[in-house]
Amino acid sequence: MFISPFPRKRDRMFLLPVIGAQLIIGTSLFLLPVLADALRVHAGLSARTAGLLLSLELGAAALTTICLSAWFPRYSARRWALNGGFLAIAGTALTLVSPALPILVCSRLLAGIGAGVVGAGATRVFAYVIDKERLIGIVTIISILNAALWLGGLPYVIDIFGYRAPYSALLLIDIIGILLLRRLPGLRGIRQTGPQTSQNGLAPVLVPAAVFITQLGQGAFWCMVGMYGSNAGLSGHAIGVILSIATLALLLGAVGAAWAGDRCGRFTTLLVLVTFNALAILLVGTVAVRWVYVSANILQSVTNLSSVIYQLGLAASLDRRGRAVAVSTALVTLGNGIGPGLSAAFAGSFGMPSVAVLVLGLNGAALALYCIVMMRRIEEPQMAPSVS
Repeated sequence: MFISPFPRKRDRMFLLPVIGAQLIIGTSLFLLPVLADALRVHAGLSARTAGLLLSLELGAAALTTICLSAWFPRYSARRWALNGGFLAIAGTALTLVSPALPILVCSRLLAGIGAGVVGAGATRVFAYVIDKERLIGIVTIISILNAALWLGGLPYVIDIFGYRAPYSALLLIDIIGILLLRRLPGLRGIRQTGPQTSQNGLAPVLVPAAVFITQLGQGAFWCMVGMYGSNAGLSGHAIGVILSIATLALLLGAVGAAWAGDRCGRFTTLLVLVTFNALAILLVGTVAVRWVYVSANILQSVTNLSSVIYQLGLAASLDRRGRAVAVSTALVTLGNGIGPGLSAAFAGSFGMPSVAVLVLGLNGAALALYCIVMMRRIEEPQMAPSVS
């Protein structure tokens, strides 16, 4: 039976504003390599300082979302998202004033906080969506295509306009994002659909924790993937080609999740994706054979973003106020940011293959948390679906 990849009529009113929010929240993360190089070469910062500056921005965004989600009023999503968007625009505009480090620190901290406010406000609407995985998948696909466009073109513009080129692009993206955010509907009177756990249940805590654990593993693995290729006897050029193909496979996984939605069951699909992702990473890190490296990397990429989409869909189904999905979205960024430091510590102490084993353990712990959530949901009485 054919299932349309496009969201249902009710969900379409959320599509454009959520895309706008994701443009503001996620573009900096996708453009990290370009931003780091521009700050180092054209703004005169050391590699270490540039890295710390980017980490400051992403960390501020993630922590702002987490903190605000703990006490946000129920019906303030649109107002808070717009205020955060304006804050992000102000911070990015200030970045263009001067490459002096104090200005860069203040401006990127301001932009990060603004992006975090947008995340706390706008991503909450996933709790009100019918086909959660499908809408999250479509938003993810557009985010990847947006990043691919800028990653391909910005290096040429940076040679002309210096460090201001990527931040001018971010300013333009922020403006587009806030224009789309203006279409975010008010949530008053819009009821969630499907079974929802109680506000004080354990599941809305366990799922964000599991998301964070899996993303720690993803960040740790991505930092080491090039070294694993070298161990398999591949040249730097060959590794680059393989990783490019693997990046396209990310898009394939997101397309598959957007098409399938909750067709095969959210828990079943999630458990399968997380399991295969962990096994693929284990093969990449411990089997130094070329064809294994190539095939396992592609499998890892296909199951990577698609598993994140289902994890966020699960989080959106658990908390009526949407706080669990907002926190989970922030923890995706935070986990990927901490992961490289974790992998460096493990690789230095136990060798590079230990990182793949670590990721297997982290995903196993996340699977255990998801199984606890599944068992608790089976035991709890379910609310009847509402129709609006």
